[in-house]
Amino acid sequence: MGNLASAKAVTFLDIETTHLSPTKSAILQICFITDWEDGRQDVWSTKIKPKTIELSFASEEALKICGFKEDEWSDAPSFNDVAPEIVKRLTWGPLVAHNINFDLAHLRAVFNRYGWKEVDDVKQLEGNKNFKIGYPIIDTCALSYLFLPTDRQNLQVLREYFDMTQEGAHDAIKDTEDCRQVFYNILNEKISG
Repeated sequence: MGNLASAKAVTFLDIETTHLSPTKSAILQICFITDWEDGRQDVWSTKIKPKTIELSFASEEALKICGFKEDEWSDAPSFNDVAPEIVKRLTWGPLVAHNINFDLAHLRAVFNRYGWKEVDDVKQLEGNKNFKIGYPIIDTCALSYLFLPTDRQNLQVLREYFDMTQEGAHDAIKDTEDCRQVFYNILNEKISG
């Protein structure tokens, strides 16, 4: 049993995708920011080059929103190349994201498509194409709904509420950084309010 005050680390994540539907989507970019209890911060992000078949299912609107240009992704690693690193960062919680169920649904779908299996015990990760999603998962969208006086809870509205810039939105690094800031701002408001 634990709580946020006793967590060794808190990990924030965001993904950018080729489609809103996990069954049609590939991951274009992913970012993890981990804040460790000793004050260290670890940031890892990468673009991921989608397969041609994955791009055939892509939404033009999603590609435009994410700023996808095929030549800018030409040297990006494949999902298989980065999957072990994603597993390493995804395994332990708390995990925080804005609308985290979206991110996790897409991650699960892509892992499954590439032959990975979700397990519930870290002992099953060794030497297998297995992944585990850390616990607990925390959604800043839900926290915003519960604790902020905004009519809507999307990241754009929360950026305005907390006087954060919109510039660079729909980039996994920017969105992860902003999710992190929203999370700590809500905590600070609840602690001091």
